[in-house]
Amino acid sequence: MKELFRKDYPMFKLVLNSKPDILDKWEVLDFEKDEVICKYNEVYEYFCVLLKGSINIYHTSEKGKTYSQSVYKEGSYFGELEIFHSLPYVCEIKAMNRVRLIRLKKCYFEKWINSDNEVAIYILKSLCKTSYELSKKAIVDTLYSLKFRICDYLITSYESRVKKEHNKFYISKDHLSEHFVVTRRSINRILKDIHDKGYISVYRDKIEILDIDSLIDERESERY
Repeated sequence: MKELFRKDYPMFKLVLNSKPDILDKWEVLDFEKDEVICKYNEVYEYFCVLLKGSINIYHTSEKGKTYSQSVYKEGSYFGELEIFHSLPYVCEIKAMNRVRLIRLKKCYFEKWINSDNEVAIYILKSLCKTSYELSKKAIVDTLYSLKFRICDYLITSYESRVKKEHNKFYISKDHLSEHFVVTRRSINRILKDIHDKGYISVYRDKIEILDIDSLIDERESERY
């Protein structure tokens, strides 16, 4: 089992430090890009830990509009919200690239957290943090304009880019549309406005920040 964990994430440590009767019960699963891992409204009585890759957690409306709730990367886990009461998933989960995960059946998961306070406390703290971030996002989505949110997203992406010496990074307009639950036309209209002011350059799905300070000013001008 130890050879599966390439990095030193907190959840990885907790899994590796679990007792042998729990450690032996984890199952390993692999998924290809765009493969559905969990379907909407179905029950999965497993707790899952993401070892490799990224997953998109999203919901599709009755009219076919997709809303991306979150993207999880390696070291993350899911299934904790539904597993205690065997609830159906309110979202669908899809692999964004090649994904490897491990999962633990409900009966063993309950035994694990009942016998290991460190695991229970870690999951509780993570749930509190996630709930807090979702509450913040709900407030921003309610109070702020779409233009503010797009500017803020671009600024955050720029500041967190891997190669700090480069201003260019790739953002899919479809992803922006899903993330903000709006039409692609609305996204394009705002990007064009920012582009015409000279703050960014847009070519297909490539966005280059030309003037980060002015982009920050543009965001602040949209603040309530």
